[in-house]
Amino acid sequence: MIGVLAGGGTFSALRGRDKAFALRLLRETVVWKARLDRALTRYCNVPLQNLDDEVLAALRVGAAQLLVLGTPPHAAVSETVGAVDGGGRGLVNAVLRKLASCGEPDPGSAGDHEMFSHPAHLVEKWRSSFGVSDAGALMEWNNAVPTLGACFKDPPAGLGAGRYMADYRIIDRTGYRPLESLTEPVYIQDEAAVVVGRAAASLAVGGRVLEVGAAPGGKTHHLQVAAEMVVSMDCNAARAARWLENSRRLGWRSCFPVVGDGTLPPLAAGFDLVFLDAPCTNTGVFRRRPEARWKWSPAYLGGMVKMQRDLLTGSAAMVKPGGFLVYSTCSLEPEENVEQVRWFEEHVKGFTGVGLPAPPQLVSKGMISIFPPEHGIDGMFAAAWRRDG
Repeated sequence: MIGVLAGGGTFSALRGRDKAFALRLLRETVVWKARLDRALTRYCNVPLQNLDDEVLAALRVGAAQLLVLGTPPHAAVSETVGAVDGGGRGLVNAVLRKLASCGEPDPGSAGDHEMFSHPAHLVEKWRSSFGVSDAGALMEWNNAVPTLGACFKDPPAGLGAGRYMADYRIIDRTGYRPLESLTEPVYIQDEAAVVVGRAAASLAVGGRVLEVGAAPGGKTHHLQVAAEMVVSMDCNAARAARWLENSRRLGWRSCFPVVGDGTLPPLAAGFDLVFLDAPCTNTGVFRRRPEARWKWSPAYLGGMVKMQRDLLTGSAAMVKPGGFLVYSTCSLEPEENVEQVRWFEEHVKGFTGVGLPAPPQLVSKGMISIFPPEHGIDGMFAAAWRRDG
């Protein structure tokens, strides 16, 4: 556990409950990093940034057990100290014992970015965009443990129903039917991804489809049902390999992986649908990708916006006349969503906006726009155009 957080090691040797606990502890340590660091700073006489990576990882792991998971103090301290190699044990022991005995220092004086454990600049941005109440609700959503779910051809009894899609089911992580007991091969994904994938597939019936940013294949799973053929392109060979594994496991038909750069169109304008699943800041899926919140910065957002525009321009060039372009992100930021739609329509001529079919409560002005605290699923955005001609 400590090795993973410090930049090395895996969970491959763990099984069953030990693996489940380690994964939960890893998640909570990443999610609550800002809150944990605030508490540790009070009791550590060395600046955290000056600590050895393994020592800092151990302190965070111990603090997560004490402040988040409610592990008995003697177990949290002794097990954490025992996992530390070398001369850092004394410091880890002293700091964690102090935290265990004195508790979290003055929680009421902490800023929301510390107590909700999000980047400070992002908290202020969300308050401005969504209001204080909705920003707080969003951060609470992000910090909650996500559900698991999938679409089934023959939904088994005993699983909770989804909110919007008739064949979507919630999978109990530990109870009646854990993942290992499922007999039907399924693609585990949030219901929001299903909504977007099915909406795009409705424009792809019987056609030739190109996915840009396709791996690991969450949208392919829906597109291939409707399309005559799907070319799934990703610029990352390792992610493309994961796409291939999913294709074999799930039996996708007439789907072909390609490693390529969507900003430099490698294919001709011959596709009935180009689906751009754009890289983004992931602010709609922090619940599932807790590490992504710590990448966020205004500069990171700016870089994503530029890349998305390059990808939109490149993707548009591969749509045939009369075909469709769908743009999707898992971001909540206007700069990556409605402002990109506005930019595209001002700068790329020959396309007309069309509405996407989806549950009406998830659609605004023809675009899918999902806000997690309001809709109860991951945050996603999608817009579509038809090429003139």
